[in-house]
Amino acid sequence: MDNSLVITCIRHGMTLENQQKKYIGWSDPPLSIGGKNELKELFLEPQLVISSDLKRALETSAVVFPKSQVVKSKNWRELHFGDWEEKTYEDLKNIRAYRNWIDHWTEHTPPNGESFSSFSNRVWAAWEEAVDLAASQQLRHIAIVSHGGPLRLLASHFKQTASLWDVSFSYGEGFSVACTYKQAKERRACISYSAVHLPAKENG
Repeated sequence: MDNSLVITCIRHGMTLENQQKKYIGWSDPPLSIGGKNELKELFLEPQLVISSDLKRALETSAVVFPKSQVVKSKNWRELHFGDWEEKTYEDLKNIRAYRNWIDHWTEHTPPNGESFSSFSNRVWAAWEEAVDLAASQQLRHIAIVSHGGPLRLLASHFKQTASLWDVSFSYGEGFSVACTYKQAKERRACISYSAVHLPAKENG
């Protein structure tokens, strides 16, 4: 019988650069003090956490899933923004290549950055690796701590939305899918999809 699997995907907490609205794909800043304080331990105990190897994801993993083993994976990084790393919209808005990328982001690539097709292939390869790892150890619940781009890609597929921009996640939040190993590996419609929110703050 094909065992069931729950995969919980969480976006990392906020960094100072996020607050400043900078592109920080492969840049490696830590969580801001406020970003770390906003995070709360989720009432979930996955048997394994697979995290992007960047500081903001690893620090989020430690706060949100403190009792779980964490495995690092470079494949769960955000899109590499190349020459636009650590730049803002205001810095870039008058550059033609940037405007073309904003308007047709699946067809254009940031200079010295990563194309959407390469990004998509990398994330789906990471997904398959995660499912294979879960299946090899007969795990029933794993978590992935990654970035906004990878989570949008996965969620838009499993929710069958028209665009990545039809879904979004706040810092420290995400979604869970319940499926069989086979459904997950084949990227088929899952048994259920549900949002994951941070616990309510104390004192309102």
